[in-house]
Amino acid sequence: MNSSATPLRRHVLSVALLLLALGWTCVSQAQSTYPDRPVRLVVGFAPGGSDISGRIIAQKLSTLWGQNMVVDNKPGASGNIGADIVSKAPPDGYTLLLTVNSYTINTVVYRNLGWDLMRDFEPVGRYATSPMVVVVNDQMPVRTMTDLLAYAKANPGKLNYGTAGAGTAPHLSTEQFSHQAGLSMTHIPYKGSAPSVQALLANEVQLSFGAQSAFDAFIKAGKLRALAVTTATRQDGLPGIPTIKEALGIDFDADIWYGLLAPAKTPPAIIRKISEDLQKVLADPDTQTRLRNAGVVPGYLNAQDMGRLMGRDVVRWREVATRIKLTLD
Repeated sequence: MNSSATPLRRHVLSVALLLLALGWTCVSQAQSTYPDRPVRLVVGFAPGGSDISGRIIAQKLSTLWGQNMVVDNKPGASGNIGADIVSKAPPDGYTLLLTVNSYTINTVVYRNLGWDLMRDFEPVGRYATSPMVVVVNDQMPVRTMTDLLAYAKANPGKLNYGTAGAGTAPHLSTEQFSHQAGLSMTHIPYKGSAPSVQALLANEVQLSFGAQSAFDAFIKAGKLRALAVTTATRQDGLPGIPTIKEALGIDFDADIWYGLLAPAKTPPAIIRKISEDLQKVLADPDTQTRLRNAGVVPGYLNAQDMGRLMGRDVVRWREVATRIKLTLD
């Protein structure tokens, strides 16, 4: 019985080894041939914002691959239109989404998205972060975060803060800070970053949390005053500006991050190929310089680490949104 079974076992083992070899061959071929045609990078926002850093990455990957990465802006609904397009695209690596961490908020505050961030996408890699800055109009009688807290408590209900819209990262970050600092401020949402900055310059609102890149020129011109950065460490682009933790002793850390997502079920070999090539272009000093000039800090995370970051942010922002009872249609 054993002697007759031995050839069968050998045959089964041979077939298994052959299938394993074929699997590895397919993985190797997928990595070596991708991409063999243009890749579409969908950006769910208007030109001139998040797509500035995305276009730098797209250009660098195009050069590396010898294939165009075409940036396709699909603005609207806080980036949700672009995300919806990519969630329904073929999972072949030829349609990607430029993602910012506002998508981790969208997936918990919008009622009827039609997609779920953690279910319908595969993380590819993070490529940059942008610190948020706490800024005030230069007419405000405050020069430090301590001054700001004292002013807010002496003038209850009179401190308005502006953002690029309800449900954005600056909105929920400000709400989280207010909760931790024991403040009560009024949120004034605008339709985009530019209108919110103009409102701050006109003193329609007195305070904003937002990306450094949005405020940088006005800070340098002395029209806005930077009080703190929202990250755990100080930022080279804002020398002398403390962190919130340094200024107030409040354990606070928030930033805006940028990365790439692919539709769910994209082959792991393709995800790995794009992620590894993203890491390669980020190691290029020219890429780093151009990203810094665009107001973001180069910072690579692989697909697994980006996935953990996404999961952490979804939990974090769900807690804030639940506390302030934020839901959007």
